[in-house]
Amino acid sequence: ATLTGAAYLGLGKRHAAFYATTDGLRDELYAATTAAGERLWSMPLVEDYRDALDSPIADLRNIGDPGLHYSGGSITAALFLQEFLRGGRTGTVPWAHLDVAGPARADADEDEVTKGATGFGVRTFLRWLESLS
Repeated sequence: ATLTGAAYLGLGKRHAAFYATTDGLRDELYAATTAAGERLWSMPLVEDYRDALDSPIADLRNIGDPGLHYSGGSITAALFLQEFLRGGRTGTVPWAHLDVAGPARADADEDEVTKGATGFGVRTFLRWLESLS
């Protein structure tokens, strides 16, 4: 998971930005998040934004080049993480990423979420793991 302000600005405090490389994994995690009561919003992995991570002095930028005017900070964060997976952009291992900047902290108690760090995503991943058995 990452904590980009871009996801928070775009989706607020109730939804996490969600990236998945296969429809099957996306569908499994959506079922798990529904069962867990957490909210995900599917986002695109826009390969056209990948060049924002190129650097003239390092192997890779950890934040998109602001000079390219793509914005999409949550997307470039997901593309950054993708570089460290087996096979990188051409890999065949399905993966998912949550950008939990918005729902990671609660300003006040509400329902089962208490003020402070929420642990957002844990319930979803536990439900997903349970579904695999």
